[in-house]
Amino acid sequence: MREVLRELALRVLLVVTGVVAGTTGLVVWILVALEERLGPVPLWALLLTVVGGSLATVGAVAWALRPLADRTAEVVADPLRRLAHRTDEMASGGFALDPQTRPGRLVEPPPWRGGIREIDAVAREIDRHHSTFARALVSERSFAADASHQLRTPLAALLLRLEEIAQAEDAAVARTEAEIAIGQVERLTGVVAELLRRTRVGHASGGALSAVDHVLAGLDEEWTPAFAEQEREIVLSSERGIIVEASAPAVSQVLNTLVENALVHGRGRVEVHVGRSGPSAVFTVADQGAGIPDQMARSVFERAVTTGSGTGLGLAVARETAETMGGRLELTRVRPPVFSLYLPLATTP
Repeated sequence: MREVLRELALRVLLVVTGVVAGTTGLVVWILVALEERLGPVPLWALLLTVVGGSLATVGAVAWALRPLADRTAEVVADPLRRLAHRTDEMASGGFALDPQTRPGRLVEPPPWRGGIREIDAVAREIDRHHSTFARALVSERSFAADASHQLRTPLAALLLRLEEIAQAEDAAVARTEAEIAIGQVERLTGVVAELLRRTRVGHASGGALSAVDHVLAGLDEEWTPAFAEQEREIVLSSERGIIVEASAPAVSQVLNTLVENALVHGRGRVEVHVGRSGPSAVFTVADQGAGIPDQMARSVFERAVTTGSGTGLGLAVARETAETMGGRLELTRVRPPVFSLYLPLATTP
């Protein structure tokens, strides 16, 4: 923009200089001609000639400056209009979330290029505040989606237990089912506490250590009845003494998602095994189903991707949870499907 204005100013300067020089020459010529014919020039004629030349000069300058003024207004007004439109987009949420990919993905506005230093400074400040508020909005919506998914399975299992208690005629059976329901409520409380802790510190382990045997015991207690109802089997095994650097509720959340997927979408026996591999503990969940279609294998961990009628949040949330624990979740075999969760082993003192 500065180059354009500099070029226009140079043109105006040349025009004004030419007009002033021409007008001055014309006035001098007129005065000389009058003096040769009439003798000494009267004062009124001198004043009239000077005023006429001045008016001509002023008119020429105004005519020359008009394009410069118009161009300056256009150059300043255009970035202001674009900045107003950009701010309106931000206010309406146009640059906050991308509904086509994953709810929780921050969409940054395109880079700002205005060309005017002062307007660019205002735009950068607006972008900075927008990014702050957009991240808060993304965090809030992501937490709501994650929480709804993480709580759905424990609540469904708890409801099933309560229905069995309500229908039980034997007091001993009702007592057993009630004890299981209490355990599920305790695990549900742990899920809520884990979700809240993730929002505060952004890391799901928080320095906690978890014994794999304890995690698998809870998994067996929660899922064995559901598999038995479908005349299927879940088998859990582990190498002895594995302790991981992660909180038990977070590990259980990931494994619950994998086991539930195997129950709903898989076939046959489901095997959950935990072993050591270098500095990591490896949790594998496998079933005997047809597996995942090739076209979905690469995007199976993306939100809104599902092979059935689900929300498509399960595996995406599970992978994010694994990453917040300092681990990773991978699809290590497509057919039959095998999911592997890698978590850091606890270091021995």
